Amino acid sequence: MKMKKRLAVILAFALAFTMSMSSVAFAAEGDGYLALGSDLSESERNTVMDLLGVDDPENYNVIYVTNAEEHKYLDSYVDTNQIGSRALSSVLIKEQGGSDIDVEIHNIGYCTEGMYRNALQTAGVEGAEVVVAGPFEISGTAALVGTIKAYEEMSGEDVDDEVIEGAVDELTTTGEVGEELGDKGAAENIVSQVKEDLADDPDMSDEEIVESIKQAASEAGYDLSEASIEKIKDMVKNLQGLNIDWGGLKEKLSQIGGSSWYQRLVDWFMGFFE
Repeated sequence: MKMKKRLAVILAFALAFTMSMSSVAFAAEGDGYLALGSDLSESERNTVMDLLGVDDPENYNVIYVTNAEEHKYLDSYVDTNQIGSRALSSVLIKEQGGSDIDVEIHNIGYCTEGMYRNALQTAGVEGAEVVVAGPFEISGTAALVGTIKAYEEMSGEDVDDEVIEGAVDELTTTGEVGEELGDKGAAENIVSQVKEDLADDPDMSDEEIVESIKQAASEAGYDLSEASIEKIKDMVKNLQGLNIDWGGLKEKLSQIGGSSWYQRLVDWFMGFFE
């Protein structure tokens, strides 16, 4: 009986994997774009290339992100000492089918994969495979600028400066709330849920925004401080004033929910073999 149960699980998992194969195969197609920190030394550049999985940069479209560009978008949200005086964060971005954003990070100590994914959605990025790396452990906040810059080159679409700043605001706010909770994953979920509510009703009042934040926090199992609630509310009000395709964002958020369901399904399958 136990063997039959395991066989059923294997068959079900195989079916789920087969259903996902078309998107996996498509993800490997398309040109790759490298956004490199302009201040990397030769040895740091080699380290970053290894982490990004790049053998020959000549096979990619290469652009550079300067420290001045980092300060342009980050100064209002990140301590200038944290940004530093050298542009080091580097990103590899590839086009993939659909609207999913797949993120992988190396030597990034502050930003999580989910934080990047949420912020990039806000900036309008879609259908992208993103790898972020530093030559040694860095915060990774500046890498968001490089990712969006590379995406602009890849897609041929300009992202408004205000939208980039809104995405940076979201990234840093999520990080600050995550540090308070000691759980960045929970902060990602809270912010994502509030954004989904905002996509349903872009004209939410202050009271409705606060209620959405508290409800999302409660569902995540947390009671946020007034300071964190205020930070998220300010971020949301900032997003309300930006030129964002809320209908498109809502669709992306619902697809992420589907991806999360798929991951839970995989975890459930694997639990049978523990």
